[in-house]
Amino acid sequence: MVRIENLHFRLGEKVILNDISIDFEARKIHGIIGPNGAGKSSLLKNIARIWEPQSGNIFIDGADYRDIPRKRLSTIVTLVPQNVRISFSISVYDIVAMGRHPHLGRFQALTRKDHDIIDRALRITRIHELRDRNINELSGGESQLSIIARALSTEASLILLDEPTSDLDIKHALCILDLLRDLKADGKTILVSVHDLNMARRYCDTISIINEGQVFFKGSPSEAFSQDKINAVFGVHMTEITDDDITLLYFCQ
Repeated sequence: MVRIENLHFRLGEKVILNDISIDFEARKIHGIIGPNGAGKSSLLKNIARIWEPQSGNIFIDGADYRDIPRKRLSTIVTLVPQNVRISFSISVYDIVAMGRHPHLGRFQALTRKDHDIIDRALRITRIHELRDRNINELSGGESQLSIIARALSTEASLILLDEPTSDLDIKHALCILDLLRDLKADGKTILVSVHDLNMARRYCDTISIINEGQVFFKGSPSEAFSQDKINAVFGVHMTEITDDDITLLYFCQ
């Protein structure tokens, strides 16, 4: 689904991504972890072509993404940014409807098909009853689900999420992570940066560890969450605690 070759990206003189080469298979949940400032968000923004790398290649379904018109790319890959803040008054329905804009011609109105897709996105995210509410009146979890619904309404097959559960209560965090599993079952490919390592271990099919702008490791969760790797990247000690077939990771200095 996604192949990245020798990707270099910097902001000003600061190198953010340094010779990144990595593959992400289709129809899986790929977790991306690493310390703050490691380059996780920048990697997602480069894949979505919000930012442009100085060198290197990104292929989506075998095609160089620079050869895909931007409007069409928006129907293939969609990004849910971190901590979206909307300062103007707008309904949840209208926010979700924005995801249909790449499918419309200039001055073209939403069709019946578009409204059906929007309704489906609202139902999948379980916020259909909030459709007429002002998004600024919602809780953090409800607002985040609205932004995810907007991404779903694009019908993109590749969904990127930048720490979608940060600052959310546990109920909404679990709701979003369960939703990612449903989307994978529906054939979507998910790339998600995760700050909660226990959640990453539980929900992700693969784990990519990004450290200092480079790929430190990519593999299964059981391989990724070893004491040596966690200590090398995060500078903390890790212990696995197992009870009734449930394993939790415990971290200490």
